[in-house]
Amino acid sequence: MGKRVTDYPHTISFRLTDEAWNGIQKEIAGRDLTAHEWCRKAALERLNSDYGLSKVERLLLEHFVRAQYLVTQGFQLLADDNLTGDQWKTPRHCHRTSRRTHRQRARVASQVEP
Repeated sequence: MGKRVTDYPHTISFRLTDEAWNGIQKEIAGRDLTAHEWCRKAALERLNSDYGLSKVERLLLEHFVRAQYLVTQGFQLLADDNLTGDQWKTPRHCHRTSRRTHRQRARVASQVEP
């Protein structure tokens, strides 16, 4: 193995039982990882798993899902030959209301002190 490309300025160390050490050795068997690298990756994966998506990714996902819902509703109304102004306003109104409610909840949550 050559010199690492990434610099890691902070060190964390901990003790393991023989059972835990053997478990890590089994996990890294046949891989190009050391026990320390595997533990680092496991810790970082655990740290980031609570959020899954970044704030920007969540925002994009919400917009895509809402757009998909509206398009699906529009096509369904077209297929049923029921697409009128009033029929189309109903899902759009529900969509706007849910977005407004979501923003209000977020605003209230940000004002609550931890």
